[in-house]
Amino acid sequence: MARQKNIFITGATDGIGRALAINYRSKGQQVWMLGRKPLTELDQSFYTPSNYVQADLALPNAAERVRQFLATQPVRYLDLFIHNAGIGYYGAAAVQEPQNIHDMLAVNLYAPIALTHAIWPWVGVVDGKFVFISSVMSGLPGPDYAVYTATKAALEGFARSLRAESHQHVGVQIIRPGATHTGMHAKMGISQAEMQWQDFPSAPKVANTITKAIASSRPAVTIGRSNKLFYLAGRRTKPLLDNRMRQSQASVEPDGPPAGKGRQWCVVTGAAAGIGKALVRRFSAEGFGVVGVDMDAQQIALTQDEFAVANSRVHMIQADVTTEAGRQAVVAAIQPFAPLAVFIHNAGINYVGSFPQTQLPRQQAVMDVNLEAPLMMTALLLRQRLLTDRGTFVFMASLSNYVSYPGAAVYAATKDGIAAYARSLRVAMGARRNVLTVYPGPTRTAYARRYSPDNSREAARIPPEELAAGVYTAFKKRQQTFIPGIINRLFATVGEI
Repeated sequence: MARQKNIFITGATDGIGRALAINYRSKGQQVWMLGRKPLTELDQSFYTPSNYVQADLALPNAAERVRQFLATQPVRYLDLFIHNAGIGYYGAAAVQEPQNIHDMLAVNLYAPIALTHAIWPWVGVVDGKFVFISSVMSGLPGPDYAVYTATKAALEGFARSLRAESHQHVGVQIIRPGATHTGMHAKMGISQAEMQWQDFPSAPKVANTITKAIASSRPAVTIGRSNKLFYLAGRRTKPLLDNRMRQSQASVEPDGPPAGKGRQWCVVTGAAAGIGKALVRRFSAEGFGVVGVDMDAQQIALTQDEFAVANSRVHMIQADVTTEAGRQAVVAAIQPFAPLAVFIHNAGINYVGSFPQTQLPRQQAVMDVNLEAPLMMTALLLRQRLLTDRGTFVFMASLSNYVSYPGAAVYAATKDGIAAYARSLRVAMGARRNVLTVYPGPTRTAYARRYSPDNSREAARIPPEELAAGVYTAFKKRQQTFIPGIINRLFATVGEI
């Protein structure tokens, strides 16, 4: 006789989460549930103090609340932990409020990462499984869902690299449902006239299919035949699909002003060292005025001194783009030179180590710098129309988007997220403005040396100057993507299959 399974489900008071809880309990499994609603507002014949924990996943203490709750329960292991909770947004990135961007990243990405970290002892003790409920939109451009698609792609990037790291001990599975008839669309502000969401499959029907998929050993499952086709088309025909969408729709985002007749200006974040410094050199050598942004005051001073003698077109400023004050400082610094021809989101950090043993605050910092800051900064630039009508955003993703990155799952998540956001933004801005996504592999910088487990082949890494030259050429050609190096492009091609 099979033993009773212990299962924990987030987002369990509505939609797919509630349907999953009902499904598993009907099969005699022990289910614990999480939701934002107070227990007094729920059916107390189903939700009780012993099986339900109230927590707002947008708040930083949510994972600790769940850990403390489980510590009080007579449970020493979990067979399944299902990350189902999620929130959405519908509309232009330029008008999405900063708090909404932060909350969506917190609920859809940060919370699953923090919960996985906190709950690992319960799942790992029985070689259990973490299940991440993603979306078919993770493989498609979403001009009206740019941040949502970014969070779901990032969630998959985290899960994919975590699976590569821990497959012998803990299972990791990705489930991609399509549009489902739940209350989520109404909460996002989508009317039935815009989207006939009442015709979508019901939550119980989708939950039943998800339950069967979880019982399988497949690492990733897309729910529904048509959703599988959409997802595959989105992954395999990116340039064709994206270009058709760009040409067929009006820009979702506000138009930029025309370029002036003077010098063109470029902004580079993370500009005081490595790839960023090489980009400053390259664009200034090509005649651009450059505003370099970095939070390291000492490195900024050294860089400014280097350029002061030979190149007055470079202005370095200190700003922490993970804060609203820092982003406003960047805006103030570029106002005299706006509208910009190009804004390069280059700043990034990493943190390497076995995920269960890493320090969560340092992982949080990786997410803040690599993902939240570029999303916030881009929305601000669009809102204030600081990019020309032919301007370009450049986003630094990573080759890990194609090959995973065991030992740096959170870093991989941020880079998958930024690539998905860039893709959605490219479609949202229409045919005039461009978005270039760069996927660097190993690069010969002090940054790479610091985080690489083996520097014996450092000479084989791409010099940052070569990478910067390639980025400039791709920018001039108005390319959508750039993968430097033949070997890296081969890895990317294989990884996309």
